[in-house]
Amino acid sequence: MRLLRWRRLDVRDAVKKTIRRKRGGREPAGALVAIGDLNGADAVLVEILRGTGLMDARARWTGGSSQLVQMGDVFNRGPGARRALQLLLRLQGEARRAGGRVTVLLGNHEVMTALRHEGYCTEDEYLSFATREERKRWPARVERAMLRLLLDHPAQGPILPLEPRLEAWKISHVPGQAALRRELGPRGRLGQRLRRLPVAHRAMGCVFVHGGLLPQWAELGIDGLNQYAEREWRQAPAFMRRLPMGSLFRDPDGPLWNRALARGAPGAAALVRRSLALLDAERMVVGHTPTHFAGGDLGEIRTRFGSRLVLVDVGLEQGPYGPRAALVVRRGGRTGEEWTPRGARTLWEDP
Repeated sequence: MRLLRWRRLDVRDAVKKTIRRKRGGREPAGALVAIGDLNGADAVLVEILRGTGLMDARARWTGGSSQLVQMGDVFNRGPGARRALQLLLRLQGEARRAGGRVTVLLGNHEVMTALRHEGYCTEDEYLSFATREERKRWPARVERAMLRLLLDHPAQGPILPLEPRLEAWKISHVPGQAALRRELGPRGRLGQRLRRLPVAHRAMGCVFVHGGLLPQWAELGIDGLNQYAEREWRQAPAFMRRLPMGSLFRDPDGPLWNRALARGAPGAAALVRRSLALLDAERMVVGHTPTHFAGGDLGEIRTRFGSRLVLVDVGLEQGPYGPRAALVVRRGGRTGEEWTPRGARTLWEDP
């Protein structure tokens, strides 16, 4: 049953609803905007930042004292992870100077990629770390490889399917692989910044964490969780599969991987309440589990347990028809809305 209502977003309606937006429908200073898993969709990030008034057409922070929280999983499945992370890290400094704040959370895909689990990396993601000359030469290399594969068959045939063989060749030969590993390693510029990303963040009465916080992890507190992650990075092996299963970075019930809360497993409501009580918070905001895998609709934010749990991984993806949505929190956490290019939808509104 749909308990939440859509409304058209324009300046007059915004004024009537006390949602005073700047420049034809942008969020006011003092709001908090949370953006779910990007999966390499850097163009979508730019669209949301501009649409919510946090960034202008010249990619400068215009959010004033507003806050931005990106929920992690910037990497994998898409081409623009490097550009997206670089943009977010640059905006951190601009926001800080304006009295605002940008927080990028650590997601499981950041850990995976930094520790050489590249199972979800794509050809374009590797290419984003290649040199300009390598990218320029790549199409011709692919064409030559395709011709070789077409000629590689017995005299009487058959010619085996080309596409899977070509994809296997590309992922073995695409430039940028070594550069990605250097850049995201412990000595790489992005790798060093990535290793300082927090696991959890608290603002406006909400706790933000990539996967979900069970009470045994919430007992550590926000600072304790982030300090735990710092220690984990210092002790981390070069390859993720060598991490203990119970470690923060690999525990399936840990903050980066938990899906039980988002999917509403038996007893999940009580676990959420307990974790929130431990952290002195009203709501938990999570990514990681796409909302359409958790009883919601593709492209829409999902709430559970009386809006105490808010799921913001809406399946953002590149392309003109991909989902576009972000969470906007105001009034110290008492009001929550879903922003989309079409308008806004109230998620909760406390007295």
